[in-house]
Amino acid sequence: MSNTPNFQRLAFGLSLALLTFTAFWYSPYNEPQSPTRTTRLTPIIAEGENEENEENEEYDGPDLAAELEYFQTHDPATGTIPLERLVAADIVTAQAKSLAALAPESNALLNWSERGPDSDVAGPSGNSRPNNDKTGGRIRATWVDMNDNTGKTLWIGGVNGGLWKTTDITQSSPSWSLVNDQFSNLAVTGICQNPTSPSTLYFCTGEAYRNSDRASGVGVFKSTDGGASWSYLSSTSSYTSCSRIECDASGNVYLGTNGLGLVRSTNGGTSWTNITPTGLSASVTDFEISSTGRLHLCVGYYDATGGYRFTDSPSTVASGTWTAATSIFTYPTGNRCRIELACLGNTLYAAQSNGAGSGVINTIHKSTDGGVNWTSTTLTNRNILDLNGSSSASQGWYCMGLGIDPSNANNVVVGNLNCLKSTDGGATWAKMSEWASSSGQYVHADVHSVKWYDSGNKLVIASDGGIFYSSDKGTTIRDRNQGLRIKQFYSCAIHPSTTNYFLAGAQDNGVHQLTNAGLDASTEVYGGDGAFVAIDQNEPTYQFGSYTYNVYRRSINGGSTWTSRTWSSSAGLFINPWEYDNAANKIYGAWSAGSYFRWDDPTTAGTTASSVAVSAFNGASVSSAMVSPYTSHLVFFGTQGGRIVKIDNANTETPTATHINDGTGMPTTNVSCVNIGTNDNNLIASYSNYGTSSIWASTNGGTNWTAVEGNLPDVPVWWVMFFPNSNTKAFAATETGVWETTLLNGASTVWTPNPSFPNTRATMLRYRSSDQTLLASTHGRGLWTATITNVVLPVNLSYFKGKDKNGFANLDWRTESEGNNKGFEVEKSYDGLNFTKIGFVGSIGKSASPINYSFVDKTPLSIIQYYRLKQVNRDGKFTYSKVIALNNTNKSVLNILSLSNPFTTSLNIVFNQIIDDNLSVQFYDLSGRLVYGTPVVKGVSNQITVDVPPHLNNGFYVAQIRVGNQAFSKKVIKL
Repeated sequence: MSNTPNFQRLAFGLSLALLTFTAFWYSPYNEPQSPTRTTRLTPIIAEGENEENEENEEYDGPDLAAELEYFQTHDPATGTIPLERLVAADIVTAQAKSLAALAPESNALLNWSERGPDSDVAGPSGNSRPNNDKTGGRIRATWVDMNDNTGKTLWIGGVNGGLWKTTDITQSSPSWSLVNDQFSNLAVTGICQNPTSPSTLYFCTGEAYRNSDRASGVGVFKSTDGGASWSYLSSTSSYTSCSRIECDASGNVYLGTNGLGLVRSTNGGTSWTNITPTGLSASVTDFEISSTGRLHLCVGYYDATGGYRFTDSPSTVASGTWTAATSIFTYPTGNRCRIELACLGNTLYAAQSNGAGSGVINTIHKSTDGGVNWTSTTLTNRNILDLNGSSSASQGWYCMGLGIDPSNANNVVVGNLNCLKSTDGGATWAKMSEWASSSGQYVHADVHSVKWYDSGNKLVIASDGGIFYSSDKGTTIRDRNQGLRIKQFYSCAIHPSTTNYFLAGAQDNGVHQLTNAGLDASTEVYGGDGAFVAIDQNEPTYQFGSYTYNVYRRSINGGSTWTSRTWSSSAGLFINPWEYDNAANKIYGAWSAGSYFRWDDPTTAGTTASSVAVSAFNGASVSSAMVSPYTSHLVFFGTQGGRIVKIDNANTETPTATHINDGTGMPTTNVSCVNIGTNDNNLIASYSNYGTSSIWASTNGGTNWTAVEGNLPDVPVWWVMFFPNSNTKAFAATETGVWETTLLNGASTVWTPNPSFPNTRATMLRYRSSDQTLLASTHGRGLWTATITNVVLPVNLSYFKGKDKNGFANLDWRTESEGNNKGFEVEKSYDGLNFTKIGFVGSIGKSASPINYSFVDKTPLSIIQYYRLKQVNRDGKFTYSKVIALNNTNKSVLNILSLSNPFTTSLNIVFNQIIDDNLSVQFYDLSGRLVYGTPVVKGVSNQITVDVPPHLNNGFYVAQIRVGNQAFSKKVIKL
């Protein structure tokens, strides 16, 4: 059965969902106060002490958290993670971004700037890098471009980081180019090229392995111009978890998936045929196409029907016509089993992870007759391949690379946490690189790909720490990560006064400190996984990071040096949510199920901490925490069971817990964030599971809640926050980027995705009021910042207005009360976006009575000008007023009075004045593609009729009407 009808029904259903109002349920009461029980804790590892095996702490162990993604995202109605909904959401997001970018109202959206990091260095407590190597982020896909005979052009795919290209990988700091931040999905997991037509390339999306933070995909993208432009193959919308994509010598395309088997296209991706061997698993772990034309396939992952097959007719093979090996190794079955292949002619190697041993790579298999017969050898020196030989720490199910020298089949490299190399056909192995050492060759842990090329002279290795390169078969290895901006951040923190100071916690790449303006490098201040982070907003000399569970990092000197404190290596969640109380200097977070963690004296390296059991949690684990900035020792907790619990006197041994969303009809799934508006009564909360109403707001402290998801697609929402000093505007960090709304209005809330933000998972938002900076972390594209320009003034501005007087702008405003006000900078703009200071009006003084101010712009008014006030406090903090627009009353501003909409064969446009300039109209579809444009004509009337050709299909379009230098965008419907 074709997958297309199902996808069309899904898209249609989603469209209906966006237009349908949902019921609002509320409860007239809160759950009565619930009993609590406090238990004192003792730190496992004291401040400054060395662990018995420090390297164990730097190891992330993704198998330990495989259940976290399920809890956070599964649809409670089906018990599954519906990846097909991400396909629809990604497409809806891309379409909405195209519309937002074309519409005039998009000027009100934030303008995001990338902050990186574009490289990094290891700080005193960062992971050891013997050659001062830099790290990037998780890479599963690499490809050497066939169009470059020098072998210098390399493509890589970041997981949630998108597609990147360099034209000279041999350079120590190659120049990397990001292809496109607005692909509907950035989780690139495989790249290939058509050898018969090298201008044709493909990349697939979506991780096939079940790591806790795996990135889902939407299928395959294709380029026919050497990678300059790409189009999405809608025929692949069902293939959301892809292990590999490859072309054969004739240009046929093969795609390996987890769950839908091996599929083949013989028409460039227009249609696909499932060719998975009969009776075997539909989870493809790896496949290779040999120079002999034989296709080798390994399947089986998390199931008992794995196996190996080959065929000499891949372009015509059917499911029932594959060939089994005559003599085959015992194929692994069960949890975490996996086989990785490498081949050269008739010589093959297979690296095996053993499901029964938690994914240990303990055996290398070999065939010298094209896969017909195999021999097996216990892997020597396995103890340096993974972590000290500990089977509990191995993870071949998640990361495994295997590469064979094209000039010599006896040379082979296998990678997991470290890399081993054999020069005698697999009989013996020696360490080639390692991930945690002060000497030798550094390659970051968690190796996903090993690729030999250029007659075996060159080698590229992809890992969770980026891309590494050797020009001498692995003797000398150096990173090539300068300029790759693909860090996967779980969290972020913003310094309250230092403009360019941020902290962020990265998957497998530690806690990072950014201190430079613009796009620049970072310092890894502590190694291992970087989880939640915080900077004291009152005393920024105190800064905090964290590893997994309840292991914390701490600096008491503004981030210059760091130490570690372990309260528990198992209590809490893998990436443990916690929040810092800036006033009381305490940390609150998740502990064991049904309780929360409180560290009373983190700033003094104290040992006073408690776990507090709360019956109102209903036995669920804490999934989010937020400390009130208004009421001392008040903390709001969200749980994995959907509850929001208010804890008064959270600093005491007998806090008071109140379940504040009981009986409201809210989801019973993972609460990803609870945030606070202008007071404790205005709350906003998000849920990260599919199939649930994901954003809710309350104006009375949680007595009643309203679903405000509105038109947001069905995707996980990871963080929400109100617009500063507002309870009606909000931002949402989602699986498809940052969305904004100017009015929380129940089911009618209209959310808009920001077109300047990448289409990837946004994980957290933090705000600095002194300069209106909003910081966002992403899981794949680093950190981003934006400036919010229309924050309500804290001096209680009652009005700000202006008028034209004799051709000059006269501005007037009034404050109802003032405290720390220094005065007002008056700023002007000609486009409503870029403002410059034109004057300053000092504060008249402290007063509780209304104070009137005025200012005259001595430059004559043009057709239209924009003004705003920058209110500056005496301590240097500042904020902005709303923007007002003025025009010279003697000059008329061109506007559209009416538009025939919907229209059939022609579009009639009526202006407010006669047009005396060049005029044209372009029609764009919802993907932003230009589908029809009129010739440029000279306007002679206040009306224009645009005849539309018959080939323009019925549907929704954006009509962009250009008159001289002015442009108007209108959403129209052709019937």
